[in-house]
Amino acid sequence: MIVLLAVVTLLSFCSPASSFALFLPRVSRTDDAIVIDLDGVRQTLSYQDRTFYGPITNPGFVPFNPYPSVRQQEQTPNGWAYAFEHPSPPAPDRQKPSPVCGAGPAIAARESTSERISARSDAKKGSWPFIVALRKIGGSLFCSGSLVSDTRILLAAQCFEKMSLHEMSGVTVLVGMHKADQSDVQMTRRISKVILHNRYNTFTYANDIAMIVMDAPVIFSRSVAPVCLPPASTDPDQHLELRIIIIIKWKNWIIIIVIGSKEDKSTVLQQARVTLMPNSECKVDPTIGKYVTDNSLCITSDDNDKFTCPEDVGGPVVALPSPGAWTLIGINSYTKNCETTGLKTRVSAYRDWIDQYMK
Repeated sequence: MIVLLAVVTLLSFCSPASSFALFLPRVSRTDDAIVIDLDGVRQTLSYQDRTFYGPITNPGFVPFNPYPSVRQQEQTPNGWAYAFEHPSPPAPDRQKPSPVCGAGPAIAARESTSERISARSDAKKGSWPFIVALRKIGGSLFCSGSLVSDTRILLAAQCFEKMSLHEMSGVTVLVGMHKADQSDVQMTRRISKVILHNRYNTFTYANDIAMIVMDAPVIFSRSVAPVCLPPASTDPDQHLELRIIIIIKWKNWIIIIVIGSKEDKSTVLQQARVTLMPNSECKVDPTIGKYVTDNSLCITSDDNDKFTCPEDVGGPVVALPSPGAWTLIGINSYTKNCETTGLKTRVSAYRDWIDQYMK
């Protein structure tokens, strides 16, 4: 009897069901977020062809099912549709002093300095120290984001909406990169945790915001530093008075700061100047107007430069409200093809959400 029990226990432990459950990410839900904990996930998961929107082969293998059935708009009108295990509150990290944020080109409010950005140009190496790129297992870049602390990155929720567990666990964060060929990356990190806004809507781009927690802190330097965050606000036009806003991109990628950019083939980071659209004007735009809410931010270019492309998802829109304080005011969310206007997630509308997960 003892021998039989031992054999059954061993077979149970070694079974595909137990093995899969042992290394499946822990998915939990808070009041306003979906938290995917990737710590301890094996890189050799055999479910690389299964996304968060397709059922696994045998749901009985897992103690909970993070995969909803194939999405239809009427089934998921409010965004993510998951079945969750009972959540437990995350353990707070030890408080650390915040580093100085907002490093970037020294542009004065009236642009009276030599550091002037008025048209598309190559960015100087290290001039935008908060920009990061995300790389898939195969080596291709697919999203960009912004450092907001030594362990956290803000970007768009849609960066992860079609990724499998295997793909997500294998994403590499490239820090301090200037060349698009990835030859000068200063640091790399893996993802420890993905925090998605639980009301992100893939059909309307509402609440398109997410946070990454890296598996180890980055080391700050002159070329690696966090961007500042704006104060919380419900005013959709709070940033209209700002004059300095710029975009940064690799090839078809854009990170926004206020400036405008043409589609380019440069191998280094690009920067360009753009302008903000009033929210009321953005709501009647023929391309993106139907997706605009009070939590949105829209940018455009006076000279019809096509600077925003679909590949630019997750990239930052930054402004300079005061010298030496580059501030993340938007996250690149939606552009149809490459257009002169683009829909962004307004960061100040989600400041309370962000603050909850910065600890």
